[in-house]
Amino acid sequence: MFRVEGELVGNCPGAAVFQVGAFPGPRIAGQPAAMVTLGCTGHFSFDVPDGSWYVHAVGGIADDRGILNGLGWGSHGGIYGFGRPVTPGEPVRIHVSPLWRDLTHLPLIRGAMLSDDQWQAIHRAMARLHEDLGSNIEGDLDRAASLARTRLSALFRRGVGVTMEEYRTRARLEAAKALLVLSDAAVHDIALEVGYSTPAQLRRMFLRYLGVTPGEFRRQAQAVSEAWQGADGQSGAESDESPAARQAVRRYSLTSALSRWLTPPRAGTVRGEVLYRGEHSGRALYIGLFPNPVPDAYPAAWTALPAPGPFTLRRVPEGRYYVLAAYLAARMLYPGDLSSGFAYGGYGDVDTTGDLANWHPMPVTVRAGDEVAGLRIELVDGEAIRRFGGNWLRSFLPDGR
Repeated sequence: MFRVEGELVGNCPGAAVFQVGAFPGPRIAGQPAAMVTLGCTGHFSFDVPDGSWYVHAVGGIADDRGILNGLGWGSHGGIYGFGRPVTPGEPVRIHVSPLWRDLTHLPLIRGAMLSDDQWQAIHRAMARLHEDLGSNIEGDLDRAASLARTRLSALFRRGVGVTMEEYRTRARLEAAKALLVLSDAAVHDIALEVGYSTPAQLRRMFLRYLGVTPGEFRRQAQAVSEAWQGADGQSGAESDESPAARQAVRRYSLTSALSRWLTPPRAGTVRGEVLYRGEHSGRALYIGLFPNPVPDAYPAAWTALPAPGPFTLRRVPEGRYYVLAAYLAARMLYPGDLSSGFAYGGYGDVDTTGDLANWHPMPVTVRAGDEVAGLRIELVDGEAIRRFGGNWLRSFLPDGR
């Protein structure tokens, strides 16, 4: 473990809550290894497990279930999505602003309890949109998602809350942002690369969604990166490393910059099955990977099923985890509300009497590129799950499930 200490700066009008978390990749995905909630910008600190972690922040307004509706975003080492991992003992400085928000980070509609296959179809369609920004939505996505056009369109709108065309527009803008930050290419070339026929179309979309032109976005992003270098004492006329400040973000060619943005961080996969032989019926079954034998922190990865059965946890960062499951009743106050749990379980030799003193799940080790499969978890009825505490799925939900 090591401590992360730093400061949130920037202007995020309307934000009443700020959440700072440590994630395995340059964008928010899955659950943070650790996080802290603040009422305003300023200093923060938290402990994270040993490893390589990117520190991201979101400012917004929390609803009555604690879900944060983001208004502004930021990352350590640059703007959101283009920072770098924090090292032990390094001061962290994050600039939070609506300008850096992730236009494709759309929480799926809460209450849309879709099957795992339906969620996978939606994610395949999203992936296809990102991989080919000029894809033929009428044809290519049908094949990518293996669903009829009308069914996929309705499913996408129901789960994501916007049409596929709207999501593609947002994906194009995110790609354009990446190229503006990572390359020195002209705006005209960037517009063509992300699927627009003229730079005027790209400019119009930037003004609509971000309120600035592409050129203004690039200048402000460069200023944030240089200010971050200056905060570490590496900029200014008296510094020998001022050229590094001016080159805080390495420049790539158009093709390599877009490839770098699309390449996800290396991670592993965990597969298994949850069994339940009781007589109760719940609303949702949550399975998560935790650093401790009890779910007293945010999971490194998690998934939700409508009922016990096979599960898959993807994009799991390297580490040692306990695989725990909770079956929750329909009276959840928010997603992952453990107070509504009526059955629980974990991988390994676990006690079935409800006595947490005899709770001994077995850890699993996940390595990048590998798959841990064949895990078997048998749920038992009991209220022990309610005593675990911690709102472990309440914040930073990547897809609203």
